[in-house]
Amino acid sequence: MIDQFFIGFWTAMVFGSVAWYSYLLFHVGIKGGRDIVRMIRVLSARSDQAEASAPDRR
Repeated sequence: MIDQFFIGFWTAMVFGSVAWYSYLLFHVGIKGGRDIVRMIRVLSARSDQAEASAPDRR
């Protein structure tokens, strides 16, 4: 009787842990991906502004 409880408990814990890890993996991946895209846009805009405001050295 108690063995069945422990088997069920640990099975639920393992599947819950895998589900939680999967959720965090995708959540952090999506948020991180958005941050990277935003940083690239900001850095590109800075680069474009610096090139536009720099004197022509020809």
